[in-house]
Amino acid sequence: MTEDPDLWNEPDKAQKLMRERQNFIDQVDAHDAMSTELKENIELIELAEVEADEEILQEVLTALQLLKNRASAKELEALLNGEADGNDTFLEIHAGAGGTESCDWAGMISRMYVRWAERSGYKVELQSETPVMKRDLNL
Repeated sequence: MTEDPDLWNEPDKAQKLMRERQNFIDQVDAHDAMSTELKENIELIELAEVEADEEILQEVLTALQLLKNRASAKELEALLNGEADGNDTFLEIHAGAGGTESCDWAGMISRMYVRWAERSGYKVELQSETPVMKRDLNL
């Protein structure tokens, strides 16, 4: 398909096709690397069991946990590979009509989302926020 001489007659379409091609290559390479790493770790587990080496076994278990985390991240990337998935998003949080507790809860949820996004490597930009007046009611 990339060898088609007419491909570059439509540069936008060609660039999109080349990006998709590179994305597939990257996915296959990542899968192959994780598969190889898994096989190597399985061999190390077998070796550690034969030699009764607890230290190697713990290292392999740690490596397998990291591999599991990378596989989960790749799974999420695979789910979010649609045309618009790379775009920005807006999130609105409204306290509703629940009073002070509702406002407090909305603030907690907002902070949780911001912290999660920052830990996940996303850029967070607060567009607007309405400050809440706290009232002290002496009953």
